[in-house]
Amino acid sequence: MRETRTLEFKETITNTFLKTVSAFSNYDGGSILFGIDDNGNVKGLPDIKQACLDIENKINDSISPQPNYTLEVQNNNQTIKLTVKSGIQKPYLYKSKAYKRNDTATIEVDTLEFSRLILEGKNIRFEELPCKDQELSFEILYS
Repeated sequence: MRETRTLEFKETITNTFLKTVSAFSNYDGGSILFGIDDNGNVKGLPDIKQACLDIENKINDSISPQPNYTLEVQNNNQTIKLTVKSGIQKPYLYKSKAYKRNDTATIEVDTLEFSRLILEGKNIRFEELPCKDQELSFEILYS
């Protein structure tokens, strides 16, 4: 197993996974496996029940709006699979910033992409926005 655009490994639970939750919610969804190192080896988590609570609390306290996710204990109570679904209330923010996955890295979106996410959250595309300058003429067509 290796990390992909929709799969991330985290050996421990630190706040860095929250950027990835933002990215998965803003785009195609994905999974984060806790208790697994970057090479895909199972390392396990010491207190699985507390770990689930920690993950849940961190997401609920840090990501806005609330993303759609599920937690599942795996590998004989050694690892946790966090599955994040693509959301409809985009953008999903962590510390007032939106993120996206770039292959196996999670990066902050630029201003243009942020605007696109806002429009997508309102179910609008750039092409559908009204034009401010409505004085259109088609003189060339009359020739």
